[in-house]
Amino acid sequence: LHDLFEGFCTCFNEADTVLIADVYEAGETPIEGACRDSLVEGIREHGHRDVSALPSKADLPRLIAAAARPGDLVVCLGAGDITGWAYALPEQLDAELVKAKGTAA
Repeated sequence: LHDLFEGFCTCFNEADTVLIADVYEAGETPIEGACRDSLVEGIREHGHRDVSALPSKADLPRLIAAAARPGDLVVCLGAGDITGWAYALPEQLDAELVKAKGTAA
C-alpha cells in the first residue's frame, strides 16, 4: 500500500462506491500512513464522491445490499482473507434480501 499509495488514491475514481477495509501488515513493521483511514482520506482528496471505511467485515453485506442495484459489479480486492469474504458474499447478500423483505412486509 505504501509504495503504490498515490495510484490507489486515483484508481477507484470511476467506481460509484468504494468501501475500504482494515489494512493488515504482511508480517512487517507497520508503516505510518499505510492504513485504512489514510487511504479513505487520500481517495476522497483525489476526487472520489463516495468512499468510506468499512466498519467491520460483518457490515459488508448490509452496506453492499443498500448500495448495489441489479447489474452492478462488486469487486473484492486485497490480500489475505478478502477472498473468503468474496466467496461468502453471495449467500450473505441473499440473507440481507430475505431480511429486507421480512421487514417490508
